[in-house]
Formats: sequence, C-alpha cells, structure tokens
Amino acid sequence: MPQPSPRRLPCHLPRHLPHPARTALIAAGLSLPLLPLATAVASAEPVKATYRVFVGGVTALDVNATLDVTGDRYRIAVSAVTGGTIGRLFSWRTDSESDGHVRGDDFRPDSHRQTSLLRGEPRNVTLTYGPQGDVSTSVTPPADKDDREPVPPDLQRGTLDPLTAVLDLLFAVGASEGCDRSLPVFDGRRRYDMVFSEVGRRIVDPSRYSIFSGIAQQCRVSYKPVAGYARSSSGGRFWQRNTPADRPPVNLWLAPVAAGSPPLPVRLETDSDFGSVVVHLTGVTPPAADRRAGTSPQTVR
Repeated sequence: MPQPSPRRLPCHLPRHLPHPARTALIAAGLSLPLLPLATAVASAEPVKATYRVFVGGVTALDVNATLDVTGDRYRIAVSAVTGGTIGRLFSWRTDSESDGHVRGDDFRPDSHRQTSLLRGEPRNVTLTYGPQGDVSTSVTPPADKDDREPVPPDLQRGTLDPLTAVLDLLFAVGASEGCDRSLPVFDGRRRYDMVFSEVGRRIVDPSRYSIFSGIAQQCRVSYKPVAGYARSSSGGRFWQRNTPADRPPVNLWLAPVAAGSPPLPVRLETDSDFGSVVVHLTGVTPPAADRRAGTSPQTVR
C-alpha cells in the first residue's frame, strides 16, 4: 500500500473544517484505543511509544502511549494532539487512561477516564468498576443530550474499557494465542464487541515515516454494535455511517519492538470519509535490540 504523502493541507478546526475532514480527524482519534502498550511482566520502567497519524496523506495527530506495570497492577495512558499544519491552526487534544489488575490470564479494569474537546464542547467519560463487574459511569454530555439511547446496566456489567480490551489482545498475541477473540466493551457511551481476527504474518516495508520495518502480525478489528448508538443515523459519524454495521474495519500490525515486551502496535490502517487513516510508529522506549523480525512472503508498504 502506498505511503501517505508528506503534504499538508491548511484548514481550520473544528467549525471551519469541511465536515468530511472533521469526520476523518475524529476517525483518527477514535482509533486511539488500538494503541496501548503491553508487557508480559512487571517492568522496571514504563514502556513508551509515539505515533503519527495521517488522514488522507495529511499529518493529523501525534500520539503518546505509556504502559506502567508494577506487580499485578497496570496503567495505560494514551494521549493525542493535532499535529502538522492542522496543529498550527487548531489545538485539539484527547487523553485516555485505564488502570486495573491482572488475575491469571484476565485483565480487570478498576477505572477508565477519557477527556476530549469535540466541536468546541467537552466530552468526558469516567468509568469505575465494582468487584462484581458492575460499572459506574459519569459522562458529559449525558446520553439524553447526545442523541443516543443510554446503555442499560445489565449490558454494562462484565465489560472492559477499550484500552484494556486491546491490552488483552496484545498479551494473547505475545503468548502465541493469535488474534482471534471477541471482547465485550463499554466506552461510557456505546456498548459493542471488539472482534479481532487473524490475518497472518506480513512484512512491513521500510518507510521514512516509521522506525519499524520487518515481520509483523496482522490482526483485523471489527465492531459489533450492541447498544448506546445515536437515535438518528444522519450524523455522518465515523463510528456510525448509515448504520452501526457500516463502520470500516481496522487493520493492526503488531511486532516486538520494545525490550521485555510482547508485540506492540507498529502500524494501523482504517478508512474515513476524507481518505485513508494510517498510523506509524515513530519511537519506542526502551527499544528492543533489533526491531526487524526477519522475512515473510507478503509485504505491507
């Protein structure tokens, strides 16, 4: 697949940007739950990675992701801010954080928080998890002011937040269990299943946009809507085009690039109304001794 062009498009956000471009930027931001980090054992120092997001060949977002593991506790933080020409014209930031604990092979979140600004309005979520899997929520704006049906408590119970769900995937791939799994997710507004499927091992070719090249495990991520979606389907949102089932799938490539860590995201691709969304790994600490992972009969450019 061709690499994104380094060109920049001057534009203003959020109200003066054409609607498809706003949708594409939201698409990039909503892909961020697929960029947490994982480590198989408690780390002496946090694992950190940086990413750059291109939308339609234009630099859109810079992303920082951190995972800190101490004993059976984990904390994931992912933040994104507008970059490139877009960043010089408009500052938009979103921050997500999850913390929890590990019981055997299961990840149990204790809390999840997300803050962002969308079209000049704050959008905040705080989730707190009880010992029986029940979820307490604080959401701004509330469902009745956000043109969506609320998610009933029984559909929230026993779910994961988006960051913890992807953490589960990364541990599974690191343990050679593969991508195939379906996980129940509640993000404070929507209840859906994240369905991961195996694509296979692929070569990611060298790119001036990324620090990684070599073999990566490709997983495909799709979303099965359950509850909490907008009452009207005319909003043109990334997560809900004509119907919730129309969301484009996400392709995610994972590779062992951080010392002491199982595979981390090294590339992500999806689609939006304004063109392809491509995410490249631009830095990792602590790095593995060799970021290349050999050869494979198929390539990703």
